[in-house]
Amino acid sequence: MPLTPLLAAELAPRQLLGSFAAALILYLLVGIMTLSIAAMVYAGPLATLLPQALGGILVGVALLVAVISLFAAWGGTIGTTQDGSGVILALGAAAAAAAMPAAAPDVLAATVSTLLLLATLAFGGLCLLLGSFGLGTLVRYLPMPVIGGFLAGTGWLLVVGGIGVAAQASFGWSLLEPGAAFRWLPALVLGAVMLMAVQVGRHGALLVAISVLATLLFYAVMGFGFDRSASQLAEAGWLLGPFPEQLQWHMPLAPHTLATVDWGVLMAALPTTAPAILIGALALMLSTSALELVIQRDLPTDHELRVQGMANIACACAGGLIGYTAISVTSIGHALAPARRLPGLLPALMLLATALLGAAAIAAVPRFVVGGLLVCIGLALLQEWLLQARRGMARGDYAAMLAIFAVIVATNFLWGIAFGLLAATVLFVVNYSRINVVRHALDGRSAHSRVQRGERQRLLLQQQAHRLRVFKLQGFVFFGSASALVDRLGSQLTPRTRFVLLDFEHVSGLDSTALTCFTKLRRRAELLGAELVLAGLSPQLERPWKQATDGPPLPIFPDLDHAIEWCEERLLLEAEAGHTAPPDAAMASLREQLLAVLPDAVAVDALLLHTTPRALNAGETLLRQGDAPDALFIVEAGRLTACLTRGADQPPLRLESMCAGALIGEIGFVLDRQRSADVIADVDSRVRVLDRATWERLTADDPLLARTLGSLLLRLLAQRTLRLTDTVDALQR
Repeated sequence: MPLTPLLAAELAPRQLLGSFAAALILYLLVGIMTLSIAAMVYAGPLATLLPQALGGILVGVALLVAVISLFAAWGGTIGTTQDGSGVILALGAAAAAAAMPAAAPDVLAATVSTLLLLATLAFGGLCLLLGSFGLGTLVRYLPMPVIGGFLAGTGWLLVVGGIGVAAQASFGWSLLEPGAAFRWLPALVLGAVMLMAVQVGRHGALLVAISVLATLLFYAVMGFGFDRSASQLAEAGWLLGPFPEQLQWHMPLAPHTLATVDWGVLMAALPTTAPAILIGALALMLSTSALELVIQRDLPTDHELRVQGMANIACACAGGLIGYTAISVTSIGHALAPARRLPGLLPALMLLATALLGAAAIAAVPRFVVGGLLVCIGLALLQEWLLQARRGMARGDYAAMLAIFAVIVATNFLWGIAFGLLAATVLFVVNYSRINVVRHALDGRSAHSRVQRGERQRLLLQQQAHRLRVFKLQGFVFFGSASALVDRLGSQLTPRTRFVLLDFEHVSGLDSTALTCFTKLRRRAELLGAELVLAGLSPQLERPWKQATDGPPLPIFPDLDHAIEWCEERLLLEAEAGHTAPPDAAMASLREQLLAVLPDAVAVDALLLHTTPRALNAGETLLRQGDAPDALFIVEAGRLTACLTRGADQPPLRLESMCAGALIGEIGFVLDRQRSADVIADVDSRVRVLDRATWERLTADDPLLARTLGSLLLRLLAQRTLRLTDTVDALQR
């Protein structure tokens, strides 16, 4: 939308009041959430550094909110510092502080602030890369149990962090002491009350209202009940303050700051902090998908990633923490002022003013209120992923998610991620190995080549149908499925099996274990006197097959049709050599073949009498696509193939090959439609031609003979239809 109409719409007088009201609520929400996460990151021995770090965090989140509000695809998108990444940043900051207990305050401050800055910069760079290379949909490839385990672990750490902020102590047995419990129990109760209120009232603004009421109640109880002033409460550690009247802010990457950093400690803390980048990227892409549901329209995921990347780089340069689109805050803004950018820009200005003009109001916020908000968010995640997710997940997936959660609780996020990736791999192997790799199992009764043979050849192949086994495979054949697949195929082989045909057209890949298993199948087949035949191998699959196969090379065909034809030809030759069936149909006369279809010598002789012979050389074209349907052809000897011409870089597609006794052009002849394919002689051939003029004369002069001839045509067509029906039935079983 052009800038001038956009400004006119945003600054319309009737829109301004609603935008200012929404901006105030959004400022309070973003401010409280940022303050809570900052207090969690700068907790314990880092608590004294919060006043000097808070200015940069507020400036950073102001820039984050402004960039996202200005450039996001949806005008009402609101970003803020995020809890999930904040939990891991807190772990990294705590690890850095623990590694340098005797360090000077300026060294500790420079090391921790640079560590957080690098994490935020790395997150912004990752978002830019993902968006620039169109990888915004990567999150869809992660199993839900892994994501659920991470989010449940995040919820637990948020609850622990909220309790720690309120008690000013690390999570442990010391929290059970009466003095400590008196500080964190109100935060736990407040968090539970906030969660219930939001779930009942279904409005995020209730968090602001409850926080204000809790603050007022705290001061009333402490002032009138215990006669404590604000300064006394601050000295006793009940408040976030005292802060300086004017917050400190300086460029985080200033030379004197970088010179003070303990780089050894920083590098040692990076592995603990690194998961924040991954968790942030996953949560961001999930948030984008969730936002589409809120606003009921699609968003350009890659564009959103680029915007979030720029916002985090700007935030990092000011000293802020990792942040991105907040669904809860954006939903409130969408309800109060949908699709407007001004309600997002005004809170950014308010946050900037708070950082530059002073934070007296922030210093007066009770610690248990900030801790209660963290507990509320953490309990919501625990409820969603430990309780509600159970109803929509399989038992194994839910067990894996609980295991990932337990590892995070017992150790840390780094081990939780490692275990999650391992669990995802195991889940994939177990679940994928249950997929039936055999797409279809057929025999010679339902697996036919596209060679239309005479009646006697067809009967001969029916007698030999049990000697051909065709297995159409699918998916990726790997160590988890190969052994069971080969055992299944081997169990279906008998001493009467002659050919085992494996079709790899729908197989995406093979691993070395699968190739070894197929080698065992070949040996098992050879012991029974059967031969392994391969079809549909891509160049990537054919190469390892040729390298891994022992003994004579296997018959390999480009597609299933030609592989079945090869098997049929050998079955016919072996049957004739053993005198197990009638003689080869190709040696029988056309009259005998037609009599096998319609035992009416008068009709067959009349048909042959009214047709004219035509000889074709190998490679000669009988019909061309688009020709007029002026004749019907019966193959007397040889073989012809109907094919469709494709692109210049592709060979013609074979539709059907016709041998002696087969009809050619009957569909176009009966329906009076142009020829739909080219028909070319594969070898020197002879056909009998029944032209339309002769047919019409027969219909007029001898209706009885014409009906008899029509019956012959119908029988030949019915046989072809029956073969197709048998194949379809076999594929559906």
